Amino acid sequence: MKKITALFIFLFFNNLNYSFSQELPDAKKPPEGFNEYLVKTGDTLSRIAPTNQWEIIMRINKIDEKHLPLGKTIFIPANIEKATQFFPLATDISEKYKYMRLIYISLEKQFFGTYENGKLIFWGPISSGRKEYKTPPGNYTVLWKAKKYWSKKYGLPMPYAINISSKGYFIHHQSLSGKPASHGCVRLLYNDAKKIFNFAEKNDTVVIE
Repeated sequence: MKKITALFIFLFFNNLNYSFSQELPDAKKPPEGFNEYLVKTGDTLSRIAPTNQWEIIMRINKIDEKHLPLGKTIFIPANIEKATQFFPLATDISEKYKYMRLIYISLEKQFFGTYENGKLIFWGPISSGRKEYKTPPGNYTVLWKAKKYWSKKYGLPMPYAINISSKGYFIHHQSLSGKPASHGCVRLLYNDAKKIFNFAEKNDTVVIE
C-alpha cells in the first residue's frame, strides 16, 4: 500500500509540474471560463460582448477588432474571472530555458510569451509567416528596435518594430486574422506590440519554435 501511495503522489506532483497551460482555442472544447459563439453577419465586438471583454476575446481567438471570422465559432468569456486566468503557454520554463530575459514565440500555437528568470510576464497572440513565407524557427537576438518603422520592401508601416535578424525578420504590430498571414515577420496586436517593445532590450534572446 505504501508503494502504491508513493507512486500516486509522484505521478500527481509530476503532472502538476508540467501542466503549464490550459486547452488551446483550436481545441473543440472551450477553455474554462469561455463559451462558444457563432459569428453572424453584422457582428462586432461591441455587439457580442461588453468593453472589458474585447481584449481577451481578441487575444484568445488571435484576431483584431476588424477580423471577426464570419460563420465561424469563436470563444467569448462566460466567467471573466476564470477567463482571465487562461494561459496558452507555460508559466514557468526555468527547467528548459536558463535565460534571464526571453521572448518565446510558438509557431504551432501562434502565441508569444515574455519571460524573466523563467517566469511568464505576459503573453499574447501572433500571426507568423503564411505557407509560402514561413517564419523560420531558431534562436534569435534583439538587434535593434524602432517605434515608427516603415517597410521599404512592402511599403507598409510597422509600428513598434523589433529587428531580430539581419535577414529582415521583425516582431511588430500589424493585423491579426486568426491564422499565419505575414511575409515571415511576427505580427502582434497593437497593445501587445507596444508592451513587448517596451520590454525588449538589445541582445535579449528570442526563441521561435
